[in-house]
Amino acid sequence: MKKLVQVLLVCVGVFQLGFSQGYKTHKVKKGETIESIAQKYKISEASIFRLNPDAKNKKIASTVLVIPTEEIVPTSEEGSSITFKQYQVKSKETLYSIAKTNDVSVDEIKKYNSYLLKEELGKGDLIKIPIFSEKKETINYNESLSESSFSNVIHIVLPKETKYGIAQKYGLSVEQLNELNPTVFELKAGQLLTIVNKNKKAVSNHSQDDSNNRFQEYEVQPKETYYSLTRRFQVSKDSLLAWNPQLAQEGLEAGMTIKLPKKSNDLSVLNNSEKINLEELISNRDRKKIAVMLPFSLQKFNADIDKEDQLKNDKVLRISLDFYSGVEEAIAKAEKLGIYVDANVYDTQRNKSKVSEIINTNDFSETQLVIGPLLTANLEEASRLLDNAGVPVLSPLTSGELNGKSNLIQTRPSDLMMEQALITYLDSLKQGKNILILTDKKHQFIKDKLAYTIPEARIITQKEEDYLQQSDLTSKLDKNKENWVVIEADDVALVTNSTSYLNALSKSYPIRLFTSNKTDTFEDEVPNQYLTNLKFTYASISREYQKDPLSEFISTYKENYGVIPNKYAVRGYDITLDALLRLASSNDFYEALSIEGTSEYIENKFSYHKKMIGGFYNDAVYLMQYQENLELKVLND
Repeated sequence: MKKLVQVLLVCVGVFQLGFSQGYKTHKVKKGETIESIAQKYKISEASIFRLNPDAKNKKIASTVLVIPTEEIVPTSEEGSSITFKQYQVKSKETLYSIAKTNDVSVDEIKKYNSYLLKEELGKGDLIKIPIFSEKKETINYNESLSESSFSNVIHIVLPKETKYGIAQKYGLSVEQLNELNPTVFELKAGQLLTIVNKNKKAVSNHSQDDSNNRFQEYEVQPKETYYSLTRRFQVSKDSLLAWNPQLAQEGLEAGMTIKLPKKSNDLSVLNNSEKINLEELISNRDRKKIAVMLPFSLQKFNADIDKEDQLKNDKVLRISLDFYSGVEEAIAKAEKLGIYVDANVYDTQRNKSKVSEIINTNDFSETQLVIGPLLTANLEEASRLLDNAGVPVLSPLTSGELNGKSNLIQTRPSDLMMEQALITYLDSLKQGKNILILTDKKHQFIKDKLAYTIPEARIITQKEEDYLQQSDLTSKLDKNKENWVVIEADDVALVTNSTSYLNALSKSYPIRLFTSNKTDTFEDEVPNQYLTNLKFTYASISREYQKDPLSEFISTYKENYGVIPNKYAVRGYDITLDALLRLASSNDFYEALSIEGTSEYIENKFSYHKKMIGGFYNDAVYLMQYQENLELKVLND
């Protein structure tokens, strides 16, 4: 039951969920058919079609199907399903007593044992007792969520559910449900909805019973916004509105008194914005045992070929070696702090079967965590094989959603987290701004999300088959307001043309440029001076560290390797040092992941949360802005 009601605190996409209550979901892979899926789950195709009627009329690749955990037997009643058990009548039993014992009606027994319409029930008769799906004593997954004490959950859409019915279940309006799920226009079975649970049990966490202990009165200061308050006190806007209903009617105004959570010295209730120094929490100095799995593929190295040439032509090997150099530096730093480490290093050879071989032929029973592998399929395989042993597996670089077990820890904030950080920033400071959105075809999702969250935003469109023209921009710009232009695109021509035009127009219009993903195009194709002129602001998993030669890390690294550490070396250092410090601050690594607050190192920061299904994710995202002289400023420090 505990596992059933675990929640996801910031929505991330989850594509495969398992339930004991009668349903699973299945994301259709390329080449799969309804027939092959039915065979996989040992049910009929008809049962799949009953829960997924649209599957008959369209391509199913990449869709999510609702799968029953047992065969559905249709009856004449619309939408019901039924199974049977056989029952032998005992002495002195009557139809009434049998019906009452089995929670069915006399008429229902007669219906499925038609001879009883003409004959009397007799001792020893073998009859069929109907078992209706509506009467099975199982816990409905979504109902258990609506009755939970958690505020943020994921709801799986079941057949025939409506937005109104789902909203009512969680104490939301349809408008609020739509706002939480801006890209879900029409409900279909198997969809996953983000829910802020506002039923009585969920919001009782903020009830008046403990308000004197947990809350303080706060006077809103001039120029404060929802964004500044949510960042300062590390609460969501939804929570602010729940604690202060007057905000929904009156809005946020300087001088008004609102209720906010008190600060606490208790480590367990530190909020995400509070920096934590894990070095100060070291309490467990037992020797740490870790494993590192990286795709070196050293078996491909040819002693007769120049090593520099081989490194030059093998990007994965270069990344692996750089990352590992950072791991070594982190272990050395930990040992200076009195945390001694045994590290086993394995070459996964970029091969899933090699990962299986490593795990099956080595003893991981005392391993406290595994860093790597790098590649998605290998990560998922390591997670699967080490899950029963409870060994945490840290994903170093992957930004996409992983289909891992409960032991998989995603250390890199996902692209969805980056988008959400930027949208929250824009939404909170949008007043008085002229917000423009420009995307390519691959980024329709974020365009729809931005447009729904900020309905006053204006969409920049270009003529079909034509390059973007300067007039496409000037027609939407406003000389009397700050123009905040959001560009979400991989298209090189679109990015370079638009930034060139915006830079030229910035002499006549106040313009600021934003993106949730600073791609290589921004990095390599757009002049830095343009980005500076436009006060370019972007979401990032890392900040660019100051390469101070007096820094202990940089000086030690350069002494050991002869070069300044690159971003992969820094990431290897940051991830490993954070993991070792967490091991040293608790008796168990999973317990250490629950320490609230943000730990920060050379270039990366970490704030972990439990997923509803799967492992843990890190939502510590930087918002970076270009300043004069090409300096970068962290906006959300």
